[in-house]
Amino acid sequence: MKFLTKLKLTTFTISALLSCSSISLAKIPQIHQIAQMENTNNSAPQQSSLPFSDIEKNVYKSEIIRAWELKIIAGFPDGTFAPNKPVTREQAISMIVDAISTMTTVDLNAKPTRPVRLFTDVPSDRWSAQKIAWAQWNIFPTGTLTGKFRPTENITRSELVDFLRKSAEMLKVKAGRSPALTPTQQPINFSDVSGYNQQLTLQMSAYCQIASPVNEKGNKFAPTKPVQRDYTAAAIVRTLKCVENDTK
Repeated sequence: MKFLTKLKLTTFTISALLSCSSISLAKIPQIHQIAQMENTNNSAPQQSSLPFSDIEKNVYKSEIIRAWELKIIAGFPDGTFAPNKPVTREQAISMIVDAISTMTTVDLNAKPTRPVRLFTDVPSDRWSAQKIAWAQWNIFPTGTLTGKFRPTENITRSELVDFLRKSAEMLKVKAGRSPALTPTQQPINFSDVSGYNQQLTLQMSAYCQIASPVNEKGNKFAPTKPVQRDYTAAAIVRTLKCVENDTK
């Protein structure tokens, strides 16, 4: 019925056009072609502009997209990002080093300029070995007490923010500035942190809110909880933006 209705309307429209002296029979095919194009455009499904199918309602959507644009993150073959999936320590370092490379030269084949004791649990043929080694002598002031990096363990939220603080300080030095991080807002006094984590989160929440509440709600930071992929992307993007503004 709908098709017949449209057909009748089309016939009526053409007949009406023919009755006008300004429309010739020769132009009818052109009019029909335009109508077909309009119908096709109106019926075509709208394609999503998002790079991943599972971030539409994510609180960190815009920052995930920015991290993807900078080639800091990637998705999975099924088109998802898996925003709630935990991040390992080596994955975090890989993303951070890629982020640093958007602001300064990163030569993964360079040799350390100071004595460095390589992590004993990162063999040279591991996929992340070069990035971890580069980070060890460019970001970390000293090695761990155990000499281990624990690459496959999930990184905690406080560990990620600590890595990002060291990265921000290094980037400022590379830009010829003081490593001090200039506060951009009032710090957040989280209810579940103390000691070193309190000092860390106070500083890094005041620095473009790199340290922020879980899912951006409430007043808890959850320092020992595994960090998720969405917050990791957001925290890295915030670090880059803050350092960029801090070095102008």
